[in-house]
Amino acid sequence: MAGYERRYLSSFVISLDFEMLWGMTDLPDAMAYRRHVEGEWDAVPRMLSLFRRHGIHATWATVGMVMCADHAEWRSLRPDLLPGYSHIRSSYEMDAVARDNPKLFFGRPLVERILATPGQELATHTYSHFYCGEAGATPEQFAADLRCAHEVAAGLGVRCRSMAFPRNQVIKEFVAVAGNAGIRVYRGNPDHWLYRTGHSVPGGLAGRGARFADSWVTLSGSRTAYPEEDGMLVNIPASLFMRPWSRRLAALESLRLNRLKRSMTSAARAGDICHLWWHPHNFGVDTDRNLAMLESVIKHFLVLQDRYGMQSARLEDFAPASRESYSWVQQ
Repeated sequence: MAGYERRYLSSFVISLDFEMLWGMTDLPDAMAYRRHVEGEWDAVPRMLSLFRRHGIHATWATVGMVMCADHAEWRSLRPDLLPGYSHIRSSYEMDAVARDNPKLFFGRPLVERILATPGQELATHTYSHFYCGEAGATPEQFAADLRCAHEVAAGLGVRCRSMAFPRNQVIKEFVAVAGNAGIRVYRGNPDHWLYRTGHSVPGGLAGRGARFADSWVTLSGSRTAYPEEDGMLVNIPASLFMRPWSRRLAALESLRLNRLKRSMTSAARAGDICHLWWHPHNFGVDTDRNLAMLESVIKHFLVLQDRYGMQSARLEDFAPASRESYSWVQQ
């Protein structure tokens, strides 16, 4: 770990979970979120332009199905073993909806924009937005899913080295499968009781309230991170979720921005990592306001870069340089 600390003093990491509507297919009202997803066609190019202008590196953890050119390619690319969820539907049950609403599900032109932008990493968010923590999911199903994720990425000339687990369901047995599939870096959960279980919030309503309030006031500490070796992988834990702008809470926006910037400053001073994450569809509505918030955060990073040498980094930048074998290539 000391080697990582010397090489990656004071890093600013951004990872985005790019999933379009595949990230909500388990929800009965998934189509109610369509406006956010439609807005990604505007928000993603504008985010990329902002990153290019300020020299920001970022990791786009992308659902493999988003990379498909269209419904026909999606139909043709299926794992040998489908997810066997006990209580929710999988992405494969969305055939008619995906066929009739392609711009909500297939975003290859946006993926190509990411690849054409300097400093951007295309990582995996699994092929089908696979839920490792769902009853009925198995490591074998997950391995089959990741093989498809690698196949569709290879068609774009990409070999994914890092990933973010959907719903932040980071489970030991599935992390090992990711390592065997050629992944070398992943985004883990913060080591705090409010966040260790990922999307699932402990403590019921009280826990959800505390997690929500933590975006404005410092309940869980500065939440800086550092690389953690996890078997053959490196875990770069998340610091903070960058919540989208809310009209209802607009009066408190300065508090939320200050919370983010304090975490960044703490990481810069301590030689740690500040790892922000969000979904592009979070910026799909109120896009102007969300991009203004993002630019304010980036400008604060530029101050920290000048003052402390903080650097902009992608997840793949933390991959162990000595580990260059990828077992998925032979599978």
